[in-house]
Amino acid sequence: MNIDTYIQKREKEIVSSPSLLDVAAKIAISAIKPKGREGREKAVDASTINSLLTFLQSRRNVDELLVYIMRQMGRGEIDEDTGKLLLSNLKDKNVEEALTLLGYVKWIYETLDGLEKDYNSVRNVKDFKELVSILSK
Repeated sequence: MNIDTYIQKREKEIVSSPSLLDVAAKIAISAIKPKGREGREKAVDASTINSLLTFLQSRRNVDELLVYIMRQMGRGEIDEDTGKLLLSNLKDKNVEEALTLLGYVKWIYETLDGLEKDYNSVRNVKDFKELVSILSK
């Protein structure tokens, strides 16, 4: 493959893929949804989000992170919806992209949790800018 073809291919991939912030917003929103009928707990605990980031920082291997996410799903630490979002959006990322994405997920999750945002007020958010609009009102 010559360099021009490679550059054109990468440009199409970058333009066609959703931004990391958009993906992170969807994952964080999924993670704050209420767990169970009483809804006192979130689908994913803040410490679990942090453990994903810590795991990848220490192991530096996205495939191992995917196995770890599957394990956490099996243990009930990550709900199925959030787990699927994580797996589908991390599987084709390199380590640096995955770290960036998980960092954004952590920040957005902490924002929603700290502001005690109700899941229902953000559940239909389609992208990061829409989330910013909701939070700025």
